[in-house]
Amino acid sequence: MFLKAQAGTRRSCHARMLSYAAILSLFLGQQGQAAVNSASDHLQRAVELISQRDLDGAEREARQALHDASTRAVAWATLGAIRLQQKKSDESAKFLEKAIQLDPKLLGARLNLGQAYLMQGKRAQAHQVFQQALQIDPSSLNARFSLAQLEAESGNYRASLDVARPIATALHNSPDGVFLLATDYLGLGQKEEARALVATWKAFTGLPPAFSIDFASLLLRHDLAQEAVDVLENARGAGPISFELASSLASSYLLKGNLNKAEENYEEALRLNSNCVNCYLQIGRIAERQGEKEKGLAYLIKAKLLEPENPEVLFEFGKVCLERNLFRDALPALEKAVQLKPDNDQYTYVLGSAYLAKVRYTEAVALFSRLVKKNPEDPILNYAMGSVLYTEGRNLDGAEKYLKKSISLQPVQVGAYYYLGMVVFKKGDQDQAAQIFRELLQRYPDHIPSLEQLGIILLRQRKYDEAHQVLEKVLRLDRNSLTGHYQYSLLLGRLGKKEESAKHMEIAQQLEAEQKKKGKTEFYLLNPH
Repeated sequence: MFLKAQAGTRRSCHARMLSYAAILSLFLGQQGQAAVNSASDHLQRAVELISQRDLDGAEREARQALHDASTRAVAWATLGAIRLQQKKSDESAKFLEKAIQLDPKLLGARLNLGQAYLMQGKRAQAHQVFQQALQIDPSSLNARFSLAQLEAESGNYRASLDVARPIATALHNSPDGVFLLATDYLGLGQKEEARALVATWKAFTGLPPAFSIDFASLLLRHDLAQEAVDVLENARGAGPISFELASSLASSYLLKGNLNKAEENYEEALRLNSNCVNCYLQIGRIAERQGEKEKGLAYLIKAKLLEPENPEVLFEFGKVCLERNLFRDALPALEKAVQLKPDNDQYTYVLGSAYLAKVRYTEAVALFSRLVKKNPEDPILNYAMGSVLYTEGRNLDGAEKYLKKSISLQPVQVGAYYYLGMVVFKKGDQDQAAQIFRELLQRYPDHIPSLEQLGIILLRQRKYDEAHQVLEKVLRLDRNSLTGHYQYSLLLGRLGKKEESAKHMEIAQQLEAEQKKKGKTEFYLLNPH
C-alpha cells in the first residue's frame, strides 16, 4: 500500500505501484480475490511468484489462468500489473483494458490502468479512470490517493485536498501522504499548515534518505529553508551521511543564509565525491562573499578543470578574475560563457563590463545596446549604456539620455547620478555638474568619487574654502585617493602652502606609479550602487 514506506529511492509520482503481496487483494479488488480463492491454483502461484519478484514465472502462471473463463479477467489484470512493474506501459494498458472489459468492477485493475496511462502521458484518461475507481469504492484509500495525487500534479491543489479529506488521518501516517498534503498546502500558499507537517515527517522511522531529500526540496522551493534543514538534519542523525544528503544540506543552509554550515556540508560532500563540480563552485562563491578571494579563486579553478565547458563555472571564474584585474583569464572565460548561454543577460552584462575595463568600447557598446533593446525599462541597463557612452566620449547626448532614463526608472541609486554629473561636467556646465554632485552627496555623504569630482569643480571655480573642506574629507575617507592628494596639492599651492603642496604631490605621484603597476581599474558597472 502507499501507506508503507518502500526501501530504496523514492518512487516517482507517475509510477506509484502497490506492494507485490497486495497485487490481487488491492489491485484486482474483491471479485478478483474471490476468483483466485475459488478457481485457480495458477493465480495463487502467480501471486507467490510476484512476491518473490519472479515476474517471468508469475506471467507463465497467469497465462495458464487465461484458459478458464472464471479467472480470465483477473489473469489479464495480473498480466497488466506485471507489465506495469516492467515499465511496459503500452502492453500493460492493453491487458488491463481487457480485464476491465471482462469485469468492470475490478478496482485494482482500474488503479493500475491509471498508472499505465500516466506513464504514457495520458493524464486526462488517467484522471477519468481514477474517478471511476472511486465510484466503485468511495472508501478506497488508494483510489483517493491516486486521484488526489494527480490533481496535485496538475496544479489543482484545492481539488486534491477535497478528494483527500476523507483519508486525511491515513495520509498523516504515511510519508507519501504527508508529501501530498504538503504539496497541496504549499501550492495554496498555506505555509503554516505545511510547517506543521515537518514534525510529523520527523517522527517517521526507517525512511530512506532520498525520501527526506525530496521532502526538503519541496520545502526549499517554497522558501522554507529552516524547515528543510530540520528535515535533513533529522535524516542525518538516523544513519551514515551520503553525498546526496550532504549536498542537499549544504544547499539548504546556503538558502537559509548560513554560509559556514553550507561550506561545511559542501566540504563533506566533496569528501564523499571529489568530482562534485557544484561543490567547488558553491564553496568558491561562499569564499568570495566572505572576502577570501584567493580561496574562492582556487575552488573555481578546480571546478573549471573538471568542467571547462560549464557556462556557470566559466562565468563565476571570469567574474572573479575580472574583479581582480586578471583580464587575460577573465575575458576568454566570460566570452565562452556568453557563447554557451547567449540569452543570459547577466553573463552579457559582465562581459560588457570587462570590455569597458579593457577600453574595448565598440564591443562594450554593442553588448549593452543589445541588452537595453531587449529590456528598455531596466534602470541598470540604461545606467550601463549611459556610463559606457560617457566613457567612450563620442556620444555625450546619448549618455545623458540613458542616464536620465535610468534615474526616472529608479530614483534611488548612486551610479547614474554620478555619471550624469560627469557628463554634464564634460559638456562644460560646471555649475550644473556641481549641483548634481551636491544633491547626490546629500543622500550619500561619503561617496568618494562624487566628493573628488566636486573638489575638482570647486577648485576650478576658485571656491577654495569649500574645496578645502571637500578634499580634506576625501583624504579622511581614503588616504590612498590619488585624485584627493593631487587636487589637494593644487589647492595648497594656490594658497601659498608650497611645502605641504609638495608633500601631497609626492604622495599622488607614488600612488599613480603603484596604480599603473597594478593596472587598477574601478568597475562601477559591476556594482552600480
